[in-house]
Amino acid sequence: MNSGALTRVTLILGKSLNDSEAATILENESRFLVTTMRVEDVARSMDVPMTDVVIAEIEDMTEEELQIFSEVRAIAPDIPLILLSNALDHDAMQKLLRYHVQDWLLKPVDKPKLLTSLRSSVRTNRNSHNTVNAIISCVGGAGATTVAINMADIASRKLAKKDPNIALVDLDFSTGNCGYVLNMVSSLNLGSVKNAHRRIDSEFISVIQQKHDAGFYLYSFKRPDVNTEMNGQELILRLLDAISLEHSLLFLDIPYYATEWRDDVLAGVNSCTLVSEVNLPAIKHTLDLLEHIRSIRGDDFPVHVLFNKHANQLFGQRISKSKIEELLGDTPFTFLPVDSSTIGEAMDRGVLASEISTRSAFLKKLTAYMESMNLLGTKKK
Repeated sequence: MNSGALTRVTLILGKSLNDSEAATILENESRFLVTTMRVEDVARSMDVPMTDVVIAEIEDMTEEELQIFSEVRAIAPDIPLILLSNALDHDAMQKLLRYHVQDWLLKPVDKPKLLTSLRSSVRTNRNSHNTVNAIISCVGGAGATTVAINMADIASRKLAKKDPNIALVDLDFSTGNCGYVLNMVSSLNLGSVKNAHRRIDSEFISVIQQKHDAGFYLYSFKRPDVNTEMNGQELILRLLDAISLEHSLLFLDIPYYATEWRDDVLAGVNSCTLVSEVNLPAIKHTLDLLEHIRSIRGDDFPVHVLFNKHANQLFGQRISKSKIEELLGDTPFTFLPVDSSTIGEAMDRGVLASEISTRSAFLKKLTAYMESMNLLGTKKK
C-alpha cells in the first residue's frame, strides 16, 4: 500500500524545440507525473493542467518566448515556474524577474540540479500553502485517534474534486494506534535514522508513507522508545518538517501525555482541536491544556473543544451545557454524539466509519464542525 506523493509537472516547450531535455530526465523518475504542452497549446486553450510546478524549456529568449511566462502567470500566478534555456544576457534576466521565475538552469541541463530545483520549488510552495491541524486528547481514552482518522477521511471525501494531498500523522509512538485501527501497521524501524537525521528527506518520506484507499496518506509507527531517546525530539521535528513539505493538508493525532517535542509542534500548527469527555476530571484536564496552549500561542489562536461520546439523557445532563460554557469561557465547544455501533464495527473490521455508515450521527456532526471551523483547507488560517 506504500505510495509516494506524486509531484505533478507541466512542461511547456518553446516553438523552436523538437526534443526536451527535461522530459528525457524525468521519464524514469516515478515521483514526477509530467504533462507536456507546446507554448501554442497554452496560448490557444488559456489553460494549464492542475500542477505543482511548471517548467518552461526554450532555446533563446525572444519576445515570442517571453509570451510563455506572461500566459502562464495569467493562468497560474502562484505556481512555481522554472526556466531551462541557453545562456541569457542581462536584459533577458531582468525581464524574467517580472514573472517571478523560481529558478533558471542553463542548457544542457544537469539532472541532479533539475531534480533539486523541482523539489525545492515544490516544497517551498507547499510549505507556504499547507494547513496543519492538531487533534489532541485531553485524557486517555477520549477518542482523539478516532476523531483524527475520521477528519482525514472527511477531508479526503469533501475535497476529492480538488485533488487534495492530505496526510494523517500519528504522534502517539507508544501505541501507533492509527495504524492498528486502519489495519495498516508499519514495520518500519524509525530508530534506523535516529542518528542520521540527514536521511529524513523527500525520498525517505516516500518510503515510510502509506496511502489509504480513501485517498489520504498515513504515517503511524509503534516505537515507544522514540519518546525517551536522547535524539527523539530532533528526530520527530525533522520528520514532521519533511512530512509537512510533502502535503497541503495535515491532521496530527497528538497524545494526551507530555513529550519534550509537543510544545514545538503546537507552536507551528494552524489550529487545535481538543478531544475530551463530559466528566469533571476530563474537563479539568481540558482547562489545564487550554491554559497551556494559550501560554504558547496567545488568546487569539483557534482552539475548539470536542466533547466526544456524548449521549443525551432524558432528565438532563450531570454537567449542564451552561456549566461547561461557564468553565470554558470564550473557548467554543461541540458535542459529538456517541455512536458505539458504527465506530466499534469499523475498528473491528479495520475500516473507516464512513464505510460502515455514511449516515452516522457522529460523522454528520464531525463534518459540520470541520466546515464551520474551516478545517477543510479552503483558506489559510
